Amino acid sequence: MASSSRGSRRRQPVRSPQRRPTVTRTVEPPDYSRDYAYVQQDLIRIAIIGGILLAVMIGASFVL
Repeated sequence: MASSSRGSRRRQPVRSPQRRPTVTRTVEPPDYSRDYAYVQQDLIRIAIIGGILLAVMIGASFVL
């Protein structure tokens, strides 16, 4: 069985990170406002219905 001491091991070369050339691209983010317009309408409808139900529950707590 061959035993190797720490001193006889070869040291791995240290590699410096390679720098990539910087390319400036002007990429515009996609416009999702048209794709998700129905979501906004649904959320507004949910908020209105929730507000009405909350007002009815508060009103019912005073009456009953």
